[in-house]
Amino acid sequence: MQREKGIALVLVLWVVVLLGVIAGAMSMTQRSGVAMVSNQKLEREGRALVDAGLNFMMLQLDNRNKPVEENAWPADGMLHPWSFAGHRIWIGAVPETARIDLNQADESLLLELLQSVGLEEERAIAVRDAILDWRDADDGTRPQGAEDDAYLEAGRPVGAGDGRFLSVEELQQVQGVSAGLYKKLAPLLTVNARQRTVNPAFASRAVLQAIPDLDPALLDQYLLERRQALQEGAPVPPPPAGAAFFSNATGSRFRLFARVEMPGEVVVQGESVIDIQIRTNHGYPVLRRSWGTISALGTAAAPDGEED
Repeated sequence: MQREKGIALVLVLWVVVLLGVIAGAMSMTQRSGVAMVSNQKLEREGRALVDAGLNFMMLQLDNRNKPVEENAWPADGMLHPWSFAGHRIWIGAVPETARIDLNQADESLLLELLQSVGLEEERAIAVRDAILDWRDADDGTRPQGAEDDAYLEAGRPVGAGDGRFLSVEELQQVQGVSAGLYKKLAPLLTVNARQRTVNPAFASRAVLQAIPDLDPALLDQYLLERRQALQEGAPVPPPPAGAAFFSNATGSRFRLFARVEMPGEVVVQGESVIDIQIRTNHGYPVLRRSWGTISALGTAAAPDGEED
């Protein structure tokens, strides 16, 4: 009898322990669910605020040619603070000519770009030739390029594009462009600049590193002087070299970006590309919209009396 009571007690204890584990798991699941719902709510609120920031920055482009003292949100590639709905939203804009146009860049610039992100010369030449074969209309294959037959052999029956790139994402379909390579190239490229040259006043370090014959030490000095000039609203100094690949043209297309920090360390940021040459009753047409990483050159100083 005593033995049976002991077994029963052990069973009861195990049941109690099991119920405790189940209750703990359910509680943890519930807390995780509440946290997830809360984060999703913050994400949605953050996106609405980022949308507001992008739309506000779009309106500020009308002031882009005014002196810096009359324009608190210049299109200088930097993030500037804007207070809205009880939040500080960091907003900015930059000419799309600050990026390398995938449809316009010549052979030497493409080759230097590919080598600047780590490709050895032989592979860089092959990828460059494949890009050029993709964007031209003929079916002639460059020495290390790829036309339809090469794609068919690789089990990709769609073949080469034989036309201009419609988006930077299309680059992922080009033979030789791996996921890792695309990830490095995408932030440096555009299909919306519509010119062969790059605007050095707003180009990122990575874009400028792709310019042939640009000395790294001189580039560092230029970037330092450029940042100081942008922060002070002064004219940007000329680049140290690469004149054949540079132009001060801003074009009509701009990349807007916005960033907001929500409670709980939730950060929401997004970009859009617009064309200010065309204006409708709803504003300028949006050519591209994306969420996640933004390509601002840096953060401007907060207004006096405020802290970041």
